[in-house]
Parts: sequence; structure tokens; C-alpha cells
Amino acid sequence: MKIAFAFLATLLVLVSAASAAPTCSPTATLDTYLVANFSCSIDNLLFSNFGYSPSAIPVGVTIPANGITVTALSIPGDEGFQFSSGWAVRTQSDGSSSFQDSLITFTVSTVDHSASLTDLSLSFNGDFTGSGSTSVNEHYCPGGPLSGCPGGSGVRQVTNPPPAFDDHVVFTSPVSTLGISKDINVTSGTNGTARISQVLNNFSNGSVPEPGTCMLLGGGLLGLGLMRKRSKRS
Repeated sequence: MKIAFAFLATLLVLVSAASAAPTCSPTATLDTYLVANFSCSIDNLLFSNFGYSPSAIPVGVTIPANGITVTALSIPGDEGFQFSSGWAVRTQSDGSSSFQDSLITFTVSTVDHSASLTDLSLSFNGDFTGSGSTSVNEHYCPGGPLSGCPGGSGVRQVTNPPPAFDDHVVFTSPVSTLGISKDINVTSGTNGTARISQVLNNFSNGSVPEPGTCMLLGGGLLGLGLMRKRSKRS
């Protein structure tokens, strides 16, 4: 019996090592994701290579990384992130246009390296008055980084006006990795306001157990079964 418990304990350690992946925090600010070599997972999706580049006019209204909240979306088979902040501008007192722009980049890949990423969806809640406008442009590369994307990158866009609050694309064939570049923008124009408070990004995939984990579990169950047979004979 002691041998069986020792075997089971060793098995659990091996399974944990095989399937271990840092889990994305339910809610954190974007600066958490910008630490060097940072990556985290939601189920079978691994998110890494985060980058952020903000700009604004006037410069005093630039959105810092710690001013953007990142919420993990743990929808089975359709995981992703919600980015929330107070993107909001109005025409300046001298009639000049104002804008805020947040460029967020990252890589999505499957933990088990399977080609199971099938599509992505993008949505937001932008609104405006007068000459204002809101938009989110997302460039994506199925199969690799955006730089030198094999076959060329694609782009999705949600805007208001016109009221295109969501967009969705199905890839020609499933892939194991995606390069993402998301540009969030609010612009007032010469007589208006613009506002965005949240942007959602989901990535559909077929989550399956890691092959190594399955092999370890199968081997462990077989080993325990053999031990039980031997103990009964003795």
C-alpha cells in the first residue's frame, strides 16, 4: 500500500509538471502583462509577447498601461480578454480636435500546440456626439507574428459611426498561433465627443488535454491496477 501511495504521489508531481501553465489573473491592469517574458494561459490558450504603445492630443490625456484593466474571459472554447478603461475625449476649448489612441499587441497560441484556433471575434461599446468617432482596428496573423506574416495579415474593424459594434472572422484553416495588434481610438473632431469603456476579444478553439498528461494518467492508472493485482495475490 505504501508503494502505491508513493507511486501515486510521484504521478501527481509528473502530471502537474506536464500540464503546468501560468493562469491569467481574473482581473489585472495591463502593466502586469508588460513584464519581460510574461505569459499566462486560459484553459488551452497561452497569451504572450504583450506590448503597449499609447498616444494622445493633448498629451496630458494619454492612457497609461496601469489605466487599462484586463479581464480574462474564461468561456470554454472561446476564451479571450476584455480591455476596460476610460477612453474619452471632447473638442478642445480652441476648437481643435482631441484623440486618445491605445495600441495593444500580443500573441495567442495553443498550450498543447494543436492547430485548433478557428476564428476570432471583436466587439466594443463606442459612442459619440457631433463630429466625434470611435474605432477599434485589429490586425491578425494566422500562423505567426504580424511581422512577415506568411500569406499576409488580415484586419477586422469595429466603428461608431457607422454602428459596427462587433466583427467576426473564421480562418481559412485552423492554426496553432495568432499574432494580434489592436488599435483603440477615440477622436472628437472639431465639434464633438467620443467614448469607449470596453473592448472584447475572443478566440475560438477546440480545447483538448495535453498528450503528455493523457499518457501519464493512463500509465498511472495501469500501474495502480497492476499493484492492486499483485497485492491481492500476496
